[in-house]
Amino acid sequence: MPLPAEIAFLAGRVPPATLNRAAALARDLGTDAATVLLNEGWIAEDAFYRALAYRLDTEFLDHAIPLGDGLCYRQAVAAGAAPLACGHTRKLVAAPRGYAVARLIEAAERLEGPPAITSPTRLREAVFAQCGQAIAEEAADGLARHRPEWSCRPGPQTVDLTLAGLVLALVVLLTRLPTLTSLVLLALIQAAMLALLTVRLAAVGIATTEAPESAPDALLPDAALPTYTVLVALFREAAVVPRLVRALGRIDYPVLCSNLTQKR
Repeated sequence: MPLPAEIAFLAGRVPPATLNRAAALARDLGTDAATVLLNEGWIAEDAFYRALAYRLDTEFLDHAIPLGDGLCYRQAVAAGAAPLACGHTRKLVAAPRGYAVARLIEAAERLEGPPAITSPTRLREAVFAQCGQAIAEEAADGLARHRPEWSCRPGPQTVDLTLAGLVLALVVLLTRLPTLTSLVLLALIQAAMLALLTVRLAAVGIATTEAPESAPDALLPDAALPTYTVLVALFREAAVVPRLVRALGRIDYPVLCSNLTQKR
């Protein structure tokens, strides 16, 4: 069976057995072989993208990447490509991932000049170096701008001010009304609150009337189960690692592949 296009250019640089193993595992996982090869650590990221640059007969950028002005960091990170500064020999720098590697190789012959190549890590670092302030502001305040109803911002909100105004108006009303009328109105308010509390407590005590779903006759085979990725972040928490490993080991789910990534 021929190798997938996203790793075929590595023939002669990576042992054939490793490439075939990556292709087989990618078919089992329903993903691309390049991602498997890199995530399993069977080839270094720089080595992979240097080989891709050699295949495209273009430059591999392994130093400070001069990105162009007016860079849109969202598009650059999502697309894996960004414009280079004026005066550079190439107009674009690309760090394709997954199936995009094969598409770039296929399209390279139709391009006037292929883009420069770098690794996704180097491209991301260059984007963060140039747009770090904008990225930090978006991370801190983006939710409040785009979805204010989902954001918990410090200080009173419109709803808070409205409720406070209603409570204040009610207090003023009670103080201005005759004493007997105030007492009657206060008793009605307390009765309504007591009724709401009674309904909530009664709802807790009422057993559900829905029949429980019947248990499946047979468990799904491992091959029919969906694939999930579990990311476990640790930083200066060596003391909990044994307990964490034991807890992960008790997960009753088939493990297709695992990878340990160390970020310094």
